[in-house]
Amino acid sequence: MIYDLIIIGGGPAGITAGIYAVRKKLNTLLITKDFFGQISKTGQVDNWPGENAISGIALMQKLEKHLKQFPIEIKTGHKVVSAVVLPTLPHSQGQGSGVEVQIDSGEKYQGRSLIVATGRNAKTLGIEGEQNFVGKGLSYCSICDAPFFRDKQVAVVGCGNAGFETALDLAKFAKKVFIFEKGDKILADEILREQAQKAGNITINLKTEILKIEGDKKIQSIVYKTIENHKEFQQPMDGVFVQIGSIPATGFLGNLVDFDKNNSIKINDKTLQASVKGIFAAGDCNDTTYKQLIIAAGQGATAALSAYEYLQNKT
Repeated sequence: MIYDLIIIGGGPAGITAGIYAVRKKLNTLLITKDFFGQISKTGQVDNWPGENAISGIALMQKLEKHLKQFPIEIKTGHKVVSAVVLPTLPHSQGQGSGVEVQIDSGEKYQGRSLIVATGRNAKTLGIEGEQNFVGKGLSYCSICDAPFFRDKQVAVVGCGNAGFETALDLAKFAKKVFIFEKGDKILADEILREQAQKAGNITINLKTEILKIEGDKKIQSIVYKTIENHKEFQQPMDGVFVQIGSIPATGFLGNLVDFDKNNSIKINDKTLQASVKGIFAAGDCNDTTYKQLIIAAGQGATAALSAYEYLQNKT
């Protein structure tokens, strides 16, 4: 089967693109590992219109339910590992070029257009011990793992909004939460700073860098240094949560489209089309300046409508 549109990604951008695509009667396939997305790792969302406050997981469940009310084909539990442009599609009746994507099981799917809505992946520290303790005290998701650290001592790496949100999630359970930041400034919004101060069990350490994570079968301590005088310290610790940013999940595309220096997909600001005709990018994987839930969802709609217009002009 040749689809009118293939969407890669099950976050807010991919889901919204799917809803708009099927409303335009496009034969659509959506491929996603799951329907969580980055937003599911957020404890509370309070900037989504119509919801005064809702957990990230609950919001994603609502979006998934909404999508599945429409006649769209969905392939879950798989990642796309490659994508190529086909000069001509077999049995396309003169409709020209298209795309072919391959998932991790080896299956291949062909479409006349493509929307990439893969979001971003968490950055890692790249330090000694990090990979040894994933799932054994080291985590990238406080919503998933915070309850396991009741009455424990925990470190959070990163002083932006994500770092403070993680610290606040942990403060509900942990005895003590330490935020470590290499820079000399707190980057989080003022409202989060105020909440952290009120929590009473959060300590902020600026100009510090974690060098090593130590332990036996689970994390027992960290080694960190101060940036100014390079003194090293060892501190008992039961867990480490990493929140130092993210990178676009675009590696599977290879050199298929043009990227900026951060590996975000370069797009046309009006249509969200990438450097290759018929390929569009929506949400946090493209080079849009602002990375917000509502913007990703809006871009999903724009990408789907642009794909529809592309297909109409192509026939």
